[in-house]
Amino acid sequence: MVTRIYANAVARYNEGKLLDGEKLNRLIDAEFSDAVKMLCDYGYGGGTADEKSYDIDAFISRETAALIDYVISSAPNEYVARVLINGFLYGNAKAYYKARVSGKENPAAVFEMQDEEIKAAVYKGDYAALPEPMADALERLDSMFTEQKPNPKTIDIMLSKARFADSIECAKKAKDKSLVKYAVSEIDLANVLSALRARALGMSEASFAELFIEGGKLDYDEALAVFKADDAVKALQNTEYDFIADNAETLSLPHAEAKTSEYLAEIWERKADDMRSLSPFAGYFLAQMREYKTVKLILACLKNGARSEIYPRLYKGA
Repeated sequence: MVTRIYANAVARYNEGKLLDGEKLNRLIDAEFSDAVKMLCDYGYGGGTADEKSYDIDAFISRETAALIDYVISSAPNEYVARVLINGFLYGNAKAYYKARVSGKENPAAVFEMQDEEIKAAVYKGDYAALPEPMADALERLDSMFTEQKPNPKTIDIMLSKARFADSIECAKKAKDKSLVKYAVSEIDLANVLSALRARALGMSEASFAELFIEGGKLDYDEALAVFKADDAVKALQNTEYDFIADNAETLSLPHAEAKTSEYLAEIWERKADDMRSLSPFAGYFLAQMREYKTVKLILACLKNGARSEIYPRLYKGA
């Protein structure tokens, strides 16, 4: 690990290379092949890519893998690194465990990252070296599946809960108020989004209850109220996350997802110039991830002849 000042200095330098509005508009106005070349000029893909054999998902996945490596090697402490990349780390653990119990690997479900120890532990069924929340979840799954057929949904739910528990533990160990707020807010917002998805899918209350994640400030009854309400906007206005319903007569998932992303980024913006904090480093990571999402959307629309869909989708946060 490196010092906070050095880590933040590098992050601020990298942030200066993010695509601004003018460059994004140029991408939107370009033909697909020209957009790929422009991205290469901006440093994507190591400066080389061939639009004739171009895979958008693979392209962005490689960029994301490089960002994950950067976080692991350049974070000012291991705890902020874990909180930022736990989504990928636990996502891979889900894929490895499903592969082990089903006998069928799914390479597309695995993010490229330095997780050889986790992969080996999951496949061997020896979890001693894993983060405690992950090990506990995997041991419970092993116990459950001695009595019943492995269930992919159960694997996803239990390891997702372990991921957030791990992030809370890491944030507390870092003794950083912003990191704790970020980890807690991730849980609360995940519960809000689960409530909105569950009601959109017509799920039962029992099914929604299985998805609820402990550890946040939003309690189960508040999340349940959003799930059961005739008007989700009004229900959200009774919580501290009422900003999700701002300027919305009805609440769409893309709108809610965009609002939650903005909120999590704003946690770090408050101390963006404090080089002794974790904010410049964490803020850069989130900004870079948002850029990848935007670039992926632009390229997908251009490749499929749907340029007119780009601005509406960007506006809605899709």
